[in-house]
Amino acid sequence: MEQEVLFETDWLASTPVFYDEVHGNAGTTFQEVISGGPIYTDIHAEGLFNYLDFGYSVFGQTPLKEVRFLGPSCRLLKSENQVLTIEQLNDPLDRYIDFRLSESDLIELIRERTQAWEASLPADQEIVLPLSGGYDSRLLLWSLKDPSRVRAYTYGISKDQSRSMEVTRAAFLANHFGVRWKQIQLGEYHKYLDGWNTEFGLSTHAHGMYHFEFYEKIREELEGEHALLSGIIGDVWAGSVPPRLIERSDQLVELGYTHGLCADPSALRVFVDHKLREQFWQEFRAYSGDYRHQIITTLRLKIILLSYLLRVPRLFGFEPWSPFLDIEVAMGMLNLPLERRANREWQRDFFSKVGLDLESRGLTGTEQNSLDYNALKKIPVSPLNREALARYIEPDYVDWVNRNVRTSPISDLQLRIGDLPLMGRLMRKLGVAPSTIEAYSAYQCLLPLEKSLSR
Repeated sequence: MEQEVLFETDWLASTPVFYDEVHGNAGTTFQEVISGGPIYTDIHAEGLFNYLDFGYSVFGQTPLKEVRFLGPSCRLLKSENQVLTIEQLNDPLDRYIDFRLSESDLIELIRERTQAWEASLPADQEIVLPLSGGYDSRLLLWSLKDPSRVRAYTYGISKDQSRSMEVTRAAFLANHFGVRWKQIQLGEYHKYLDGWNTEFGLSTHAHGMYHFEFYEKIREELEGEHALLSGIIGDVWAGSVPPRLIERSDQLVELGYTHGLCADPSALRVFVDHKLREQFWQEFRAYSGDYRHQIITTLRLKIILLSYLLRVPRLFGFEPWSPFLDIEVAMGMLNLPLERRANREWQRDFFSKVGLDLESRGLTGTEQNSLDYNALKKIPVSPLNREALARYIEPDYVDWVNRNVRTSPISDLQLRIGDLPLMGRLMRKLGVAPSTIEAYSAYQCLLPLEKSLSR
């Protein structure tokens, strides 16, 4: 029987593909699948547990029983009688796992691929570059052949966003390269919660609304079609994630690199058998000691979340591209010697060589990150509906989230203490953080669940 190819994923599944084998629905967004069929009410217990634990869907299963997603290097087929099947393709990683380049050749490859993409664009098309001043956006700006095409934008993450180190460094780079640059003020992104849910649904936590605000404000500045140069996942390939010792299936969440943006899965009120996690562990355990496989697994696990870095700009008419999705670039970075990857020494030395070692220039700015906290102060979030969640989530936990997700004079004081260098380091070492941020992280996971159950 002849089959039609509906979708095919790349080596990272950087464009997620969701599907429902029962009803034959498929699409590149979670909502595209559930809006085209019946009312979905059946929860997958382990899918929900893992979603709370990681903060996003993993192991091919969303919290909705019928809705799954493709892994990397897969093809989704539909037969003439509307039956969906999955075909596993050859994994390019098998050919590239030992792909190695010298540091100079790697830098040149990144520049070559970036300039080839640049040359493929219409000659009069401007390039939008989110410029944080960090290593990835700095390298991308250096790699471009014609900086005059660039429209660079930056947002700060501190209370006074203009004093944020991201803004300070971006302003220096913009002046150095002579590019048009503007700081974008953020803080009202909670008004995009419904928009986020419409696009992402119960596939990942509601984390990226600030990108909705960022790109909407950029769109107000620009007209027409624009390309976007993205530094997505460059930091992970470059050496920002250290090796881990993973010896059991319950430690897989460490590979999820959640940054605390998750909820407490022990608040779940249904039995979980963890079959999917155990199956994944059995397949991964032979490679668990290989740092390269740890990093690749981290990104393949987290891509359901990370894909928003590409999907959100597309919603506002910016077509993104990144050299860091290229397997040769990625594996060239990943196979550099561990001692050169540690603290990203290879990049530090390169920037020093080309006069872009901003860290040694005495630029002033704050490293404080209070963007979410200040957004909560500006637009408080609505309480979670404990009755809607009660079938699956302990009501006491929902009550705790609702109490603590609001800012107060006490949480203001905790935040100010945490911003003091010595006290901040001590609090992080002890694992002590204002409960407001912990509650906010849980809120971001539970809100999509509430909205899904309320349907």
